[in-house]
Amino acid sequence: MKVYRYGLCLLAFSLLPACGESQSNAVTQDAGPSVVQAKTVHVQPGSWIRNFKSYGLVTPAEEYEIGVEVSAAVKEVLFREGEAVEVGDLLLKLNDRKLTLKLDGARANVEEARANHEQAKSTHERNESIYKTGVISEQSFLQSEAAYKSAQANLRRAISAYDISREELADTEVKSPVSGVVTRRNVESGHSVTPMDRLGVIRVQTALRVESFVSQKDINHVRVGMSAEVSSPAIPGRTFIGRVDRVASSAQAATGNFEVGVVVDDTVALLKDGMSAMVEFRGTPQEDMLAIPRAALVDRGRRLMVYRVVDDRAQAVEPLLGVGNAEQVPVLSGLNSGDEILVSNLRLISEGQLIRRTNDPVNKNQEG
Repeated sequence: MKVYRYGLCLLAFSLLPACGESQSNAVTQDAGPSVVQAKTVHVQPGSWIRNFKSYGLVTPAEEYEIGVEVSAAVKEVLFREGEAVEVGDLLLKLNDRKLTLKLDGARANVEEARANHEQAKSTHERNESIYKTGVISEQSFLQSEAAYKSAQANLRRAISAYDISREELADTEVKSPVSGVVTRRNVESGHSVTPMDRLGVIRVQTALRVESFVSQKDINHVRVGMSAEVSSPAIPGRTFIGRVDRVASSAQAATGNFEVGVVVDDTVALLKDGMSAMVEFRGTPQEDMLAIPRAALVDRGRRLMVYRVVDDRAQAVEPLLGVGNAEQVPVLSGLNSGDEILVSNLRLISEGQLIRRTNDPVNKNQEG
């Protein structure tokens, strides 16, 4: 019996240190209620910039369709798919035999019309001088005047026909009006072509567009002319400056998203047609907007709550929040400027929890 009592005493003494040990660095056990050590910040107004992202594909912003101005057979094709071309490069040569003959005929007509004009002019001037002396009748004078005017009109028509023939002959050589890359070729030597035919496509090298798709919650923040940054997983580490040039007025029926076109300035031609791209839109700054760190939010029964510190105790608040970014979230209502909120050890916090601050609580919001 004595041995049994002695063992109970030893067990009691061995348990005494464990009973007095602290359970957590964050929670302090006093004689009264527990205290949670936590970091806090003060909610303050600042400048909030609404940033958001969307995804899409790179497409040509400007394309030139290769065509002809005259109907003729193709003599030679001088461009290939995938080939870079510069302004003024010769793309096509057409058979110019008929047009050369037509120009020769137009030139002869001009020479004849000019000779007739000179003769009619000389006759009219002579008749005009002698008409004043009464040597010829008024009828003869008017006839020479009409012949002169007719010769003038014939000369103008002949010169116009010659100019047209000369331009048509020049059009048998098709030159590129833009610098870019040939993306399609639909013609071969010997083909007969007309002005209605599309013989190829040149994508302007430095003019690209990202066709992106913006969700319903973000579309009202998009404006034509606003700036954007474009990046692509195909070109890691590079961003490109873009500008919104088109915003769809209605959503796509299948997805509910709105198509937004962003023109990209890619002077080094790294982006390619068909590449996937991410667009980050940078909206207009909103002044005096309250925002809180995401670290202040805690999920309580699928409700995003914030714990405000009042008289050193936690008070649960469910604010109305806007769409934020990775660091901060704008507050639409439910919190006021100057409110002190908890941003750490939230898993240990409950309504009425006594708080011990571990920092200087004053902290300003940053731009979102």
